[in-house]
Amino acid sequence: MDTSYLFYSGVFAIIFIFSVGVLSLAQTSQTRLPLPPGPKGSIISGVAGLMPKLEPWKTYASWSRHFGDPIISFRVYNRIIVVLNDVTSVRNLLEKRAHIYSDRPVSWMYNTICDRGKAIFNVSSLDERHKQYRKLLKTGLGVRATRDFWPLLQTEVETLVEGLTRSPEKHESHIRRNAAGVIMKVAFGYTVTEDDHFIKVAEEAAKVSGWATAPGRWLVDYIPTMRFIPSWVPGADWKRQGEAWRARLRHLSHVPHQWVKDQMASGTYIDSFTSRLLRPDGHQFVNAEQEDIIKWCAGGLYAGAGDTTVSALISFIHLMALHPEVQRKAQIEIDDIIGVDQLPDPPKLGKLPYLAAVLKEVLRFAPVGNIALPHRVIVDDEYAGYRIPKDATIIANVWAIMHDVSIYSEPFIFNPDRFFAPSGNDPQTDPRQFAFGFGHRSCPGIHFAETTMLLAMANVISQFDISLPSNTKVPPTIEYTSGITSHIKPFDIQITPRTNNKA
Repeated sequence: MDTSYLFYSGVFAIIFIFSVGVLSLAQTSQTRLPLPPGPKGSIISGVAGLMPKLEPWKTYASWSRHFGDPIISFRVYNRIIVVLNDVTSVRNLLEKRAHIYSDRPVSWMYNTICDRGKAIFNVSSLDERHKQYRKLLKTGLGVRATRDFWPLLQTEVETLVEGLTRSPEKHESHIRRNAAGVIMKVAFGYTVTEDDHFIKVAEEAAKVSGWATAPGRWLVDYIPTMRFIPSWVPGADWKRQGEAWRARLRHLSHVPHQWVKDQMASGTYIDSFTSRLLRPDGHQFVNAEQEDIIKWCAGGLYAGAGDTTVSALISFIHLMALHPEVQRKAQIEIDDIIGVDQLPDPPKLGKLPYLAAVLKEVLRFAPVGNIALPHRVIVDDEYAGYRIPKDATIIANVWAIMHDVSIYSEPFIFNPDRFFAPSGNDPQTDPRQFAFGFGHRSCPGIHFAETTMLLAMANVISQFDISLPSNTKVPPTIEYTSGITSHIKPFDIQITPRTNNKA
């Protein structure tokens, strides 16, 4: 946030926020129940200056331990944020009270200036579109639809294997191409090339989403009237940045959608999620409102599936290099069930329970989203002796739950065996119930995502050995990026074809 921006908005901001702060303090003194505990910060900006830029999930967990409560709260300017650091509060609020906890907080920078307010991840749960989006996505990515996509998934994973064979050092690029190839073909019937610009757009869009929605970063999120400041005004660099991002993000929804329409008009299109919905009876196009809903739905497929799948698969590959005993056990299972001379295919994935446990442990140990997308409570609520005020932003700390010692023994050790029941005991909690969102905001394409990831994992380790370089003396430290989608920070690994060691 540049100094000239603050110059033009500072006086108004201070008066506005101070007034809100005083009002909040007055209301608190008159309210029987307190807010959950947490850091206070300054009277004007709250904890805006304390908000961590790196790995915020660890800071939230640390604050939770410091204040001795799994539920904490703090203020960023005029917005109350409540962080849920345990599974009990997440289930009781985001799931059991989903009818009041499933809305999204308004991000004026992202929703309005970047024009993402209609995106499936941002649209209000009070908007009829939300129900229509979920209905279309559940139909388009459910168990039956996923089965229809099996041939496509198999073709794309064979391309992934070919790429890793040709240039294993470019494994991250091959994984990104695979994820984009699958979802672009499913959503639009579009065939992705090796260096396709849509791959780069998906990666860039994920980063922009994180920057544009970061708490405390954009003053317009707390003073909404600032959105009317013209972009040509000196000091409005933030507005010009948002408009530039809006132009780039249009690729997620507008450009591929128009490409499908052009292909359909030419009569040479490939059947896809978009084409089926645009002409559901095979003849008549839907009306303009329905078309807009379809466009945003398909764009959501691309935005939601692309980067998250990439994150999980890159984590998988690096974790296999660090844990050769896990990799070998999964390879033996594949060799025994599928055979040494065949590529695993979708119908056989259900016969690989250890590989399924590996996927669960990847999602637990290295969550794709260490912090779930924020929710908003739409009415005043009370929970565990605390007041949860209307319009508060509610954040589920997924990382804290996935590493909670009361749920997972030795949570910082990568161990897929935790999901098999030892004699006389129950297996540890399936992390998939925490990895794909909560309540009415849970991912509607879970089955499709799991199938895609399992198929890629099975094919990669059935054909390759993944290891650290032979000259590695000290195992690398695992670190993660801090965006909405978290990625493992790559370290040197080797990927070599398996030969006669498949016995």
